[in-house]
Amino acid sequence: MADYPDDFKKACDDLIDNWEGGYVFDPDDPGGMTKYGICARSYPSVDIKNLTRDQAVAIYYWDFWQKYNLETLYPDLQMRAKVFNMGVLMGINEALLLARGCNDVVEYRLICKKHFEAICIKNPKDNRFLRGWIRRAMA
Repeated sequence: MADYPDDFKKACDDLIDNWEGGYVFDPDDPGGMTKYGICARSYPSVDIKNLTRDQAVAIYYWDFWQKYNLETLYPDLQMRAKVFNMGVLMGINEALLLARGCNDVVEYRLICKKHFEAICIKNPKDNRFLRGWIRRAMA
């Protein structure tokens, strides 16, 4: 991995190794083709099938970590990593919005859990994703 801050490297390794794996194309997933959590819907000009891990890490660093100043915005390492992880899962703007006013990462996890439950109430077809979303939010 390039010369990124250690806390970013740790958060990104956790994200890719534990939550976002290789290439997936689930027709029921609104993100479409996805690899390492990078989806075709958000990055239509990226060749998702041939995306390398290093390319995904660079996207995460510049389009998430740096662009939204996560290091400055969240001095707490756990909160920063959780907002980053949820930003990849639900969209960074939504993750940042849900983090507003949270006192700590425990509260943020619960808010994310409730957010995913609300999604499934509105869209019952997404219930098949709920268990994984909650597991990830609460980790």
